Amino acid sequence: MYTKEEKAEIWLDSFHLDYGKKARLYQLAKHPLELARRFSSLRSEIEKIVGDAMCNALASSLETSEYVNGLMQTYAEKRIRCVSFSSPLYPELLRQIPDSPFVLYCRGKAELLHERKFAIVGSRRTLPQILRTAERYARDLSPYFSIVTGIADGGDSAVIAGALASGKLISVLAYGFDYVYPECNRVLLEKVEKQGLVLTEHLPDEAPRSFLFPARNRIIAGLSEGVLVISGGEKSGTRITADYAYSYGRDVFAFPYSLGVESGIGCNAILKEYAKLTDNLVDIADAFGINLTEAEEVLLTGAELAVYNSLKDGEAHISEIAERTGLKQHEISSVLMLLEMKKLAAPCGGNRWAAVK
Repeated sequence: MYTKEEKAEIWLDSFHLDYGKKARLYQLAKHPLELARRFSSLRSEIEKIVGDAMCNALASSLETSEYVNGLMQTYAEKRIRCVSFSSPLYPELLRQIPDSPFVLYCRGKAELLHERKFAIVGSRRTLPQILRTAERYARDLSPYFSIVTGIADGGDSAVIAGALASGKLISVLAYGFDYVYPECNRVLLEKVEKQGLVLTEHLPDEAPRSFLFPARNRIIAGLSEGVLVISGGEKSGTRITADYAYSYGRDVFAFPYSLGVESGIGCNAILKEYAKLTDNLVDIADAFGINLTEAEEVLLTGAELAVYNSLKDGEAHISEIAERTGLKQHEISSVLMLLEMKKLAAPCGGNRWAAVK
């Protein structure tokens, strides 16, 4: 499943070293595979970087194949797929940021890493009408992008609710898979793992700590072609995500707020500095060359548009439609009936359907 290069990257990342030390080890030997091969000759320099105890641990892990094989088995048992820097699945946009994660630990549909991606982020304290709008934006953009967000209550939860049915959803964690934070998000997290993708740069036993969340936000921004900020205070995590995105040269959008709305202070601040005001989905679609006219004319929901797009290449069985869209078959049946009423889909017999235009 993994190449020698990928295994070497996963091996080096398995030790609790800070980012700077791992980066220096990469520079020392150009690649972890070369580091492992030349460990004896490089040992004195390695020890200067990581210290005596960690150097001994690294050396011990290379004595046999037992350590790496055990590591691979542990990740498989935890349902974790490792996408390391040299993997073909590693997102090209994320490679471009200054401090790219060396390994992405994934649960769910890792192939979403190769989809176009757009982030929608918001704070825990978000007005109800903004939550409804964010859910709609996530739903209506999901046929064109995998939607990237976090896993918190409030804004993130609304985004997840909107994009979940399409299966084109990526949630980024600030801790390892052995933890769920807060615990009340466990059911939501399991849904995303099942229908979309959850990823983190952290080893499974990395506990949630406050300083890890701002660092996590660089991944949300780095993965995405653009970011929409739906809410946020003056010094919120959403502001950090927006600043990262802007520094990476990505398009940043924000909802405008009236004076005195605390949850919109951050949005208004970035609108003054660099963000593009959006009060219509077309503002975002036009920036990425997406024509929403057809979908808006027939008033398709996100699920309807996902099913309709899955039929554009020819007729398909309902089970194939389910696989392509991430929807359940019983959900698809009702969507197909609505598409038939809108004269956009027609049955072909044997539970097979085709797009009409």
